Amino acid sequence: MQLLYNPDIYPDQVREMIIQSGQIGIEIANRWMMGWPKRVVNLLVQDTYEEVFQYQLLQEQDVMARASNLSHLAPLEIMVMSGLSLEPPEM
Repeated sequence: MQLLYNPDIYPDQVREMIIQSGQIGIEIANRWMMGWPKRVVNLLVQDTYEEVFQYQLLQEQDVMARASNLSHLAPLEIMVMSGLSLEPPEM
């Protein structure tokens, strides 16, 4: 299982929510933190991270559930092909 990147940046409640969300959730959090750290910090400061994270998590879980016939592709390729944004929203 993948570990959460830079876990100390998150408040306890947010970090626990990410960990409880499973592998897809940890992948989302890591992708966001490694690619757009300023946006992540901004979302945390504005106390909107949990809401946008949960929305992204549901979207990606739904896409992956419908992608059983695309097992030859990497999960990120499936996300891009489905039209999902891989970035956290700008606030």
